[in-house]
Amino acid sequence: METAQNSFEDQANKQRNRGNKFVDPAQPLAPWELYRALNDAMGEAYELFDLSNREVRFALILIGGLNGALVLAAVRTDFGALLSPMERTIEGAAIGIYALLALIFLLQAIEALRPGKFRPRLQAWPKERDDYPIGVRYYEDVVERNTEAHWAAWQRVTIGQLNAELATQCHSLCLKNQARKIALRRLYNSLRVLTVVFAIILVLFTVFMQF
Repeated sequence: METAQNSFEDQANKQRNRGNKFVDPAQPLAPWELYRALNDAMGEAYELFDLSNREVRFALILIGGLNGALVLAAVRTDFGALLSPMERTIEGAAIGIYALLALIFLLQAIEALRPGKFRPRLQAWPKERDDYPIGVRYYEDVVERNTEAHWAAWQRVTIGQLNAELATQCHSLCLKNQARKIALRRLYNSLRVLTVVFAIILVLFTVFMQF
């Protein structure tokens, strides 16, 4: 009993001494500290990707509102019956431009939401290095093995290889976020143009009804 108690006290003292140990701010991260930091970075990258998905859906909701308002205005009013042939031609041209831009907007939204493939580029990474990723996390690498081979890969993977694979995954996800950011910028620019054309259609109709 005393031996077990002494062993427990020794472990507690080691934990306290480890907690009081001075940490050099210029010291590189230990392998397990690096693993946790990489996981945090992956989590932040996934959160940014989810946020971009919500931004695309919000843009689709806005364009749906514009389209619905235009259709409702055409159905519930004599949108073209009270206009002269020239005015109907102008309104028709404006609506045609709007329809074309709406189609472009939809294609851009599909492109923004399309699952992109950004596999890690390891051509310049020598396979002889001890930290070369062996593909135990990324799903496209996992499915190339059967269950037994996948388990065998996990049994021989080192913490350095695991951290390297996490780093390459994080880099690939950042590339995907960058591509999504560019697609979102184009999408919202198109939404801005669509809104302007929609306003022009309403202004033209109002002016034509007044004169």
